[in-house]
Amino acid sequence: MMNRLLNSLFMGFIFISILDFLYFIGLKLNYFDLYKIDEYFNVIFFDNQNFYILVPVSLVVGYLLMYSKFSKLFMKVYVVVILLFASTLYEPIGKSFGQSIFMQENQRLKLGSTTFSGDTLYIGRKNIYIYRKELAKTVKLKKDEVKNLTIF
Repeated sequence: MMNRLLNSLFMGFIFISILDFLYFIGLKLNYFDLYKIDEYFNVIFFDNQNFYILVPVSLVVGYLLMYSKFSKLFMKVYVVVILLFASTLYEPIGKSFGQSIFMQENQRLKLGSTTFSGDTLYIGRKNIYIYRKELAKTVKLKKDEVKNLTIF
């Protein structure tokens, strides 16, 4: 029994990692690169993982795909899910997913005594990326240097 659980966890982790990888590659290519957000893929990938649900989901997916009575049916469903996750590689879909997850539109920001508006594209470990519509470009601000940044 313990062997089945460990195998389910391990294989489920591999199956989930494939989905996760496809999803984040699509976001990197069609959202982060589009807006010129220069964060490393590994940092984006690691910082946006929910490890609390990764383990139980890996266990369930691994068990359903390997030991369930209906494992062939679940494998067919898994292939369809792979295609859905791979759809983020298509630019309009990847861009809209990135915008829905990371973008905060029409934010008023204060940096020192300067107030401006823009869309917050991504808040990383060290930097904040803001799209300024009036400049038509992405502005990168360091969190360490920006002490008085407030979002209204």
